[in-house]
Amino acid sequence: MNAWNEPSQLCRFLERFAYMFPLAAADRRRSYVFFRGWMPAFAFGCEQIDSILGADKRYFAWTRIREKFGAPSLAYQMRGQARHVIHAHRPTEVRRICCAPRASFEPLAVAIQEAVLLVEMALRESCIVCAAPSLIVNAGGPWASLCGEHRESAFLKNLEDISLWKVAELSQI
Repeated sequence: MNAWNEPSQLCRFLERFAYMFPLAAADRRRSYVFFRGWMPAFAFGCEQIDSILGADKRYFAWTRIREKFGAPSLAYQMRGQARHVIHAHRPTEVRRICCAPRASFEPLAVAIQEAVLLVEMALRESCIVCAAPSLIVNAGGPWASLCGEHRESAFLKNLEDISLWKVAELSQI
């Protein structure tokens, strides 16, 4: 997969899945941060979620798409009870904490929660800059999901006046 580098790619994606991204203006800028290297896997995940939802979108909406300590920080809301597990992300692992018996929740809502976990796992293993296979590492300061090339000190030193996040971010503008 190749990183997305064109704002037009992001605009087309957001138009296609407009129901998933209802926030606007300052709320949108604060809640949704799209990274070039994560967009191929994230877009594929949104396609999977859309397919699972079918015609009834159940008011599915992303409420947060960000990065924290190198891992994706994704949150969504939808009609239907599904929180049978919590996925605790750490730089080196994801722990699954069971909250309640899976059978007591709606199957479709559980399927969406599982699809979101697959997206999170794919993003953890994708370079935030270029989409190449990566590891979450402490990149000379911030934790980030970076491939070998972008973990190199030469790349990081060239970022003197700009942050890693600004290099990786894909804007609609």
